[in-house]
Amino acid sequence: MPLPAGVETVTVTSGQPLTLPDGTPVQGTLYFSGPDVVTIAGEDVLLGGEAVPVKLVDGQFSVDLVATDATGMSPTGWTYTVRAVLSNAPSWVRYISLPKAQPSVKLADVVVPDPVAGSYATLVDASAISATFLAKAQNLADLPDKTAARTSLGLGTAATRNVGTGSGTVAAGDDPRFSNAKAWVFDVTTYGAKGDGRLVTDGAMTSGSAVLTSATANFQPQDVGKAISVKGAAEAGVTTLVTTIASRQSATQVTLAAAAATTVSGALVIWGTDDTAAFNAAVDAAEQYLATHTYAQVFAPPLPYVIAGPLRTDRSGNGQIVFGPQPMSGDQKTLHFAGVAPAAPVRTWLQTQPLLAGSCLISLGVYGSINAQTNDINAHGNPGVISGPNEGSGYGVSATFSNTMVAITGLTIITTHSTFGLTYGAANLWGCAKAYVDGLAYGTAGTVASPSTDYTSPALLGNGASVGLLLPAPGNNDHIVAPNVSCNGGYTYGIFITEHALVGRYMALYCWAGIVAIGTYRGSVGSVHAMKVISASVEACTHELYIYGPGSQGVGPIIDIDQLSTESGTPNIAGTSTSAMNAALGRVRLTGLFTESGVSVSAPTGIELVNGSIPRAIKRKTSSFTVSPVDRTLICDTSGGAITATLPAADYCPVEYCFRNTGANNLVLDPAGAQTINGAATLTLTSGQTARVQALFDGTAWGWYAI
Repeated sequence: MPLPAGVETVTVTSGQPLTLPDGTPVQGTLYFSGPDVVTIAGEDVLLGGEAVPVKLVDGQFSVDLVATDATGMSPTGWTYTVRAVLSNAPSWVRYISLPKAQPSVKLADVVVPDPVAGSYATLVDASAISATFLAKAQNLADLPDKTAARTSLGLGTAATRNVGTGSGTVAAGDDPRFSNAKAWVFDVTTYGAKGDGRLVTDGAMTSGSAVLTSATANFQPQDVGKAISVKGAAEAGVTTLVTTIASRQSATQVTLAAAAATTVSGALVIWGTDDTAAFNAAVDAAEQYLATHTYAQVFAPPLPYVIAGPLRTDRSGNGQIVFGPQPMSGDQKTLHFAGVAPAAPVRTWLQTQPLLAGSCLISLGVYGSINAQTNDINAHGNPGVISGPNEGSGYGVSATFSNTMVAITGLTIITTHSTFGLTYGAANLWGCAKAYVDGLAYGTAGTVASPSTDYTSPALLGNGASVGLLLPAPGNNDHIVAPNVSCNGGYTYGIFITEHALVGRYMALYCWAGIVAIGTYRGSVGSVHAMKVISASVEACTHELYIYGPGSQGVGPIIDIDQLSTESGTPNIAGTSTSAMNAALGRVRLTGLFTESGVSVSAPTGIELVNGSIPRAIKRKTSSFTVSPVDRTLICDTSGGAITATLPAADYCPVEYCFRNTGANNLVLDPAGAQTINGAATLTLTSGQTARVQALFDGTAWGWYAI
């Protein structure tokens, strides 16, 4: 039955469709309930109980309800309870106030706190229920045990429970509002993280000016004070201008707190609320929980979070988001940084902007010069967006060894792009005892496709010293597992892999060195135990594999790579020194469209290189040649004249070569430099002769035997 015409009503709508974070419309029914009995004098109206259910259609609805302060109403000033029963998302309960002064409202504009715990004030600065609102609503079950739902939704101070046995307290788990809470999960949004990062690709600035324009940015007054980066607007090498928005002139123009050093157009611009403090607050709460427990999770719902805070060194590390050491003599603690995706996104060669998908941390941090980077690393260790105790605190000091299993899963970490590799790394886990990394993607905000083409010269990244991911240090670990890691490019060193590490799938793009095997670094003990990579894809890197320092007593690092796929014309192994290359051991199986003749090592090494693209390495030679690290059996046809095969240096060479002369002329095997073969300067094989050649035990000469 319709209400009398004199009763004031309010039309409540969804505004924009209610959607899940991925844009899927919410499905289900909304139930609006008022007090048990409401009367409206003069209209002979008696109301009460639950209103007619309102079904969501493509995430939208509209319903007419009696105003909560209608003329003649008794009682007045009450609130409706809105109960959502959803089929594709967790159900929820909210409260709304519907004064008659606003005859038409959107649901998000009138949500108020739980009447039991707070005032009846309407929500300020609310807008249509967005994906952000629903993402937080969907994760109510994951809130810390003392945080109420409306804090996650940005609705003011939370109601909290006091856990205990005295008057005014409840026993843990007895409060139905928290019956599904997970005390070990610390959602960053409940600590104030906004996750409102935005990106445009049409920014323009003039050198010496702080004015930024963008036709598509739609800058808002509330953007003033937010952190911002403009790629290309800083000086050469530094590349990206990082500052804040000082003022707004229009939707297409703002003034920044710092001027551009380089004129730029079509620039990538990223801005948003600085969520660094919120993340650190969540980490602090997680570590407090770990004081009496063994597992805590810092959870980031699927939003783009700008991390623009300074590097902190107060927790024995060097990072924007930091955690401290745990006593090695105590129980192991697991600190888990978690996003929602099982695997983070991977860059494609057509990408015109960085990947901000899923749970994404966007670091706005870059060194102002090569010297500034060097000095900070020397003083505090390598910087990481996420950093535990690290090498900067003095490797070997027991207080900096953390008895922590650090887990990072389902996260994307974007760091500031610098042509010279002056950016921060994604994570530094160097001082931790154990690590588990799965579904982590990290890279700078550089792009591949035109017009940006930030990675045309990966060699320039060698000017800096950025490390994308540092795994726990040699001598401080015995459990490093990384099933799925993607380095999307922009670092001097893509990843530091250390002893005991088992890496399942690793991808590196556009780095100076794609994979770095650590023998010793920053005073660590020398690597003794091996590391294993099952499948690696290394593209457009100056060095596919790089050896950093010799291992223990001149032996190691030891690294086996079952499959290293590349399309390089010059795949190579290089190292920090000849001694590091000499000490390295292991086996690397090269696959892909690499150029076989371009395979090289920068110095003699004990790492065996194998051509994994063919079933057996047999080659036919008809003219003089230099033996390659991936050669094995060489059929030399001397019919057209004598052939000289120049051997590689015998020092530490793990390869045995087989030569056969199938022609009528001589085949001469000539060792490198002044080295010998069975004591002679050369070995001559006449027609039909076959010889096997391998380095002698002293590593300075070749030996051979006929077969």
